[in-house]
Amino acid sequence: MIAIATWQSAFEMPQIAVIMGCLIPIAGVICAAWYKTQKARSDNELKHVLVQRGMSADEIERIVSAGQADKDKLGH
Repeated sequence: MIAIATWQSAFEMPQIAVIMGCLIPIAGVICAAWYKTQKARSDNELKHVLVQRGMSADEIERIVSAGQADKDKLGH
């Protein structure tokens, strides 16, 4: 009986609001970190493929910076 009352009081509206208010920003931080990690991994894979094709460092830099310039134009 005490366990049921404790369980029910833990999930009343104010407690749920506090829990969700904490979980949503935490999820946002985790998603942002995951995105940055995947972006870095993708960039590194691209550079690795370009090196395997025998491109010089200048060519690789030009290709990578061209991709960044396109994204800047779109506002990303």
